[in-house]
Amino acid sequence: MKRLLIFCFFLSTTLHAQDVFSSYATHSEVTHVNITPQMFQFLGKFKVNTTDPESEAFLDMIQSLRRFRIMSTQNDTVSEAMETWLKAEISQTPLTSVLNITEKGIHVQFAAIFGEAENKVKRLVMFVEGLQEHIDNSPSIQLETQTHFDYMLMEIEGDIDLNQVAMITQLVDVPSGEYLEALKD
Repeated sequence: MKRLLIFCFFLSTTLHAQDVFSSYATHSEVTHVNITPQMFQFLGKFKVNTTDPESEAFLDMIQSLRRFRIMSTQNDTVSEAMETWLKAEISQTPLTSVLNITEKGIHVQFAAIFGEAENKVKRLVMFVEGLQEHIDNSPSIQLETQTHFDYMLMEIEGDIDLNQVAMITQLVDVPSGEYLEALKD
């Protein structure tokens, strides 16, 4: 009986960790954004007349995205689940921790699955801790609404060009998006 209880505990923990975005999508203390591939394809259908190759490449990348999910919270229990999920993904999938940044009390961790081209990734995950305190204590940051950015988890899947990934976060207005510039170098 004891073994069965231990097995059930580990199974529930594993299932919970594998689906942290879905598990907390409707939690009252979580802000959750999930952009479907259909929405990216819809955006890509807008015909923009441009001779700028960078803009064309950005539109192509937008159409190739399969997943874009973000969740943020100030809830410590949810943040622990987010961090547990990331650790499990790094240990159980080809996702590799590629960059850690600590600046002004903000800790940012990036993990990626690299693509075949030099500046391409198939999957990019960013976990941020401590952003809300920086927002609250910076007089230069004036937000119109209350935010919950103590902890944030973002996942993007598709044919992602690291030279243009920061443009996606600007399009969606992702907090801490400026840290994505570090991945280009």
